Amino acid sequence: MPGLPTSVIHGDAWQGNFAVIDSQDPVILDLEAFCVGPELWDLIAIAVDFTDFARIPKSEYEGFAAAYHFDVITSPAYLLLAEVQELRWTAYVIGKSKPGSAAESEAAHRVACLKGEVSRPWKWAPF
Repeated sequence: MPGLPTSVIHGDAWQGNFAVIDSQDPVILDLEAFCVGPELWDLIAIAVDFTDFARIPKSEYEGFAAAYHFDVITSPAYLLLAEVQELRWTAYVIGKSKPGSAAESEAAHRVACLKGEVSRPWKWAPF
C-alpha cells in the first residue's frame, strides 16, 4: 500500500503462531509468510478478533494496543487491511472445501459475512 511504512513482518501473526515454553521468551512459529510488508499487517489479526469477531474482550485489546504503543484500529488503512485479512481467511477455507463438507458450509457462511448478509460480530469456525 503506497504511503504505509514497511518492515520485516511475520505475515500470519496470530495467537496460535507463538509458543511459550517453560516461561521463556515466546517462540515464533509458521514462518512461510515472513516477508517485507506494511508494518500494520501483523497487528490486523488481533484487532479484527476484537472488532469483527468479539473473540477477545475490550480490556485485553486495549492492553495489547497499550503494550504496542499504537492502536491499529485508528489507522486510516485499518478497514482495508482488515477486509484483506478476512478475504484471505475466507479463501483459505474455500480452498479446503469439498461438496457437502463442513468447509463448504463454513466457506458459504464466510462469503455471506463478507457480502454484508450477516451482522457482526461474526462467528467463524476454526480451520
